[in-house]
Amino acid sequence: MTGNAFTAVIDDTMTAPNIGEPEEDMFRLARHLGLDIQGFHTFGDAAEFPQLQREAWDAARTALDRGLPVFAKELDLGNETSLIYAYDADGYYTHSWHGGKGHEGSDAVIPWTELGRNYCPCSSCRARASSGDRPSDGVYTGDPGYGGFVSLHWASAAEPSDARRALGAALDFALSFSRRGAYGWGGRTFYSGPAAYGKWIGLLRSNAIQSFYMGYFIDLFHESRLYAYRFLLEASEHFDGRPGDELRTAAEHYGVIAKNFQSLNKLFPWMQPHAPIDDPDRRREAVELLTGIRQLEEEGWGLLERLLTWVR
Repeated sequence: MTGNAFTAVIDDTMTAPNIGEPEEDMFRLARHLGLDIQGFHTFGDAAEFPQLQREAWDAARTALDRGLPVFAKELDLGNETSLIYAYDADGYYTHSWHGGKGHEGSDAVIPWTELGRNYCPCSSCRARASSGDRPSDGVYTGDPGYGGFVSLHWASAAEPSDARRALGAALDFALSFSRRGAYGWGGRTFYSGPAAYGKWIGLLRSNAIQSFYMGYFIDLFHESRLYAYRFLLEASEHFDGRPGDELRTAAEHYGVIAKNFQSLNKLFPWMQPHAPIDDPDRRREAVELLTGIRQLEEEGWGLLERLLTWVR
């Protein structure tokens, strides 16, 4: 219901997966599901960044005291979401995938002044930081001394919308975002919709994308289109007549897109090395598959446009 399963987002070098997505728009759409998400999702320069950290710190403590779930990015693991489950006088305590063997110390406090600085307290990340290595890649592309990115939210229950209104809002957003084309965010240039596929195919033809990121983005797109198929199929069970038929038709189409991404995934199974794609035949086959997928996606957006007229 957030439209995320239908979006296509890549950056201009295809080295920043899961960055540049319209998260705040998707959080607003979650309201239709009965989830009211509020918080911070903004860049700040050097002068305003400490104040942003303080405001987020105060808001997080208030939300936790109310028993609300709180989550953040750029707190411990860069552009990955961690759950904040507690706080003390010094800072935050989080749950992330850095836990267990090899990540001892992950349950230690993260000073509240480290929000936006990617400070994971686990032993592995502290060792990498001590050696001068960055433990994780963040959203912010500039020097931390000149600012940073604060993304911290909390969620509370709300009255959900009816199915027709919720579906219409999700489709309307997905379609409008696909038309956005090139846009700037956080010091990078991103592409959506057909422009994303055009950029991807161009980088692949010029051998300007690493195998690692090729496999990474394929996994992301395959998963999202698989969920698009499942979402549309499930939604069809809630609508009678022509809307239900249109939903089933769209579901079948996105199922085909997911299968094509699965074929592409067989060329670049996870995980791939950080190296160029040297095999020209492999690149050529990938270009052919992506070109076909782009055409299917354009047809899919047409189906969503038609579907939207029936559920508005």
